[in-house]
Amino acid sequence: MATQTNGLNKITEKILSEARQSAKRILASAQEECDRIAADYDARISELRCANKRETEQKTADVSARSKSAAAMQARNIVGKKKSELVESVFHDAYESVRNRSEKDYTGLVVGLLVAALSELAETEKRNLALYGEEEETVTETYEVVLNGKDRETIGEAVIAGAKKKLKGVLTEEQMKKLVLAPETANIDGGIILRYGEVESNCSLEMLFSELRRELETDVGRVLFATDAD
Repeated sequence: MATQTNGLNKITEKILSEARQSAKRILASAQEECDRIAADYDARISELRCANKRETEQKTADVSARSKSAAAMQARNIVGKKKSELVESVFHDAYESVRNRSEKDYTGLVVGLLVAALSELAETEKRNLALYGEEEETVTETYEVVLNGKDRETIGEAVIAGAKKKLKGVLTEEQMKKLVLAPETANIDGGIILRYGEVESNCSLEMLFSELRRELETDVGRVLFATDAD
């Protein structure tokens, strides 16, 4: 799956770019809310001081410290929530931008996913052949490309043709003949499922973005942290 993920470098760059662009705006909004809370607590402290003029200065100081601590905690919670919302919106927007690409661009992306999956599979089969020799029971009859209903109808044949064109020299002629469009469809939002024998390689958009999020969420967090420190 690492190869497939590498095929989405542009999506990765977009995710981090949008995080950088949005971070200051989101965190500035959070800071305004924090400032408002701090001002509110300061007002409460002033009221307490006026109401307790006859009490000891220490008691007033204790109340002030507790109030400021509560305000700081609430501010941290607000910033944390804003960061979480930002991360969620960045990944959501990147996902939607892929789903809403032009047919040509989206077809190119799906072809790239298929090429990456088949290249990885061909390399694995080559290694296994060198190690164990050809075993009749392990020979894959077909490489079936499963798409959702809409994609199968609109771009299915173009995906197969585009992949075969890019895979010349990577797959043998015999392997090329095995690459076919599956007759059935899959309940996926986009992308492909590559089926060979009893094995399936899930290259759906849902699965790929789930993996991208696991890989990039820390980087997006670093972007936010760096922005926070500016």
